[in-house]
Amino acid sequence: MKNVVINKFKKDCVENNRDMEFNNTFNDQSTELNVARQKLEQIQAVILKDIQKQVTDFGDEVMQELRKQKLQNQEFPNFAQPQQQKTNTLAYRQMKTNKTARTTVKQNITMTGDHKNKEQHMQETIKNDNKTVRDLSDKVFTIRESYLTTLLEVDHMKTIYHIFYAIFTVFLLNTIIHDYLVKGSVKFGLDTFYFSFAKIHYVLIVWLLQHVFVFGIYYACQLWASLRRKLQHRSFNANFWSFICLTLYVLSQFAFLITACSLNLKLNLPFASGIVLQLETIRLVMKMHAFVRCNVPRVLCGKMKTDDELTYPSLDLPPFGCYLYFLFAPTLVYRDYYPRSSRIRWKFALARFMEVVAIAFLYSYIYERYIIPNFSDFGKEPLNISFITVKLFASLMPFKIMLLTAFYMVLHAWPNFTAELLRFGDRMFYKDWWTASNYDTYYRKWNVIVHDWLYEYIYKDFYIYIFNRSKLFSALVVFWISALFHDIPLCFSLQLFFPAMCIFFGLLGVLLKFITRLAPKNFGNFILWFSLIVGNGMLVALYCIEYYARTNCPKLIENWWDHLIPHFWYCYNNNNNNNNNNN
Repeated sequence: MKNVVINKFKKDCVENNRDMEFNNTFNDQSTELNVARQKLEQIQAVILKDIQKQVTDFGDEVMQELRKQKLQNQEFPNFAQPQQQKTNTLAYRQMKTNKTARTTVKQNITMTGDHKNKEQHMQETIKNDNKTVRDLSDKVFTIRESYLTTLLEVDHMKTIYHIFYAIFTVFLLNTIIHDYLVKGSVKFGLDTFYFSFAKIHYVLIVWLLQHVFVFGIYYACQLWASLRRKLQHRSFNANFWSFICLTLYVLSQFAFLITACSLNLKLNLPFASGIVLQLETIRLVMKMHAFVRCNVPRVLCGKMKTDDELTYPSLDLPPFGCYLYFLFAPTLVYRDYYPRSSRIRWKFALARFMEVVAIAFLYSYIYERYIIPNFSDFGKEPLNISFITVKLFASLMPFKIMLLTAFYMVLHAWPNFTAELLRFGDRMFYKDWWTASNYDTYYRKWNVIVHDWLYEYIYKDFYIYIFNRSKLFSALVVFWISALFHDIPLCFSLQLFFPAMCIFFGLLGVLLKFITRLAPKNFGNFILWFSLIVGNGMLVALYCIEYYARTNCPKLIENWWDHLIPHFWYCYNNNNNNNNNNN
């Protein structure tokens, strides 16, 4: 009996050991399977992510190529295609005449049966057209590349791009050879950089403090909206509260501008540092006004409506992130959301940034080789009309190069750089202004960023609320405001009162806008380019003359109108008086 129990116990132990071994083996296999499954899931996730990225990149490349092809076809419809020769034979003309006659007969037969329907349809069309004319269009954002980004894909256009690189290289070699042979050392234009961007750290501090004020506008709007919501059942109190906030907003905007201008003078900022501060101040003012002007009507209407036609349950403003993105996006027209690209092209962004740096060096070379030799002695040497005229026309071409590169830097390279970093999709910062045949078209296409802001927030408001739908007076107000804010940065950066920009832009520009409408297309394009070369060259030259005349020929300030008299005119009169006394 004892042996039986022992044998049974041994069998149980053996079976238990087998079960344990089986369980351990099963557990090991399960662990291995789990590990293998996890690895496969990780590999699957990586593969799917890579495939998704490749498909997205491929789709973006296809869409980009299609957009480029579409733009190239629009700009060059018959490019690289032989022009068909016109057939002037008698048989051809007879065939064309017969075809036209048959088509006219068919149209007459058709119109006889539906005459009443045609008239009714035409009347409805005229009514709809008149209604459409009365309605002002809104800015629509879509994913698209800049004109030059697309056009430079064409080899023939890329050659022009390489020509500007060659011009930059020539200026660089000219500066190097001159510095080495004349001065004995090569500075690469860095002295001009050190002088022009001195005290830039003050500008950075002011810029950061300005953003504290800019961020405060958002929370001030939230405060206004929340209190107005509480007072919505008391219309008088709500309107009075809105009037107080409107007054404070207008005064704060003027204070914002005046503070930047006064700091420019008190800190005695050099030109480049001053122009950066002034342009950034104006940009922030335009950004703040766009945000306020776009969101205040939403609150007044009692609802918040986004681009996706969503209605918020409360009267709160859009999230702060939308406002923050708008502050740095390369647009001045506010939207809650903008079309975004799928990825950042770092090589493209770096290329645009390097172009900005190269153009800055180009300006330094032009300043050292053309502006200083031609204009630095104004006020020291005898002045006469012939002498000034020779100096003006000798500088037209270098200044024209400055204009073209300024367009490329301000409206193409820098906006595309910031747009790429922020994945901002709409890159239509300008249009094909170089093909314009009149100034009316040129002003609309030259600077789309500023033009859209002026149209959305100045022209529309004056057209609807002030001038009773008068296009002429609304356009004139837009011109004069634009001319004023073109002149303010130059006057305060150079620290002189010389409103040449207002005169050229606000008066001559308005006259040319109406005069060039009558010119034929090709001749009008010639007149446009000739006037741009001469006008902008003279404008830059006049500012250079006034700046150096103020330095070399200071005048006594006895009355307030002495501030309004140009220094170069004072120097010219003094020179004539001295010559008369000597005689």
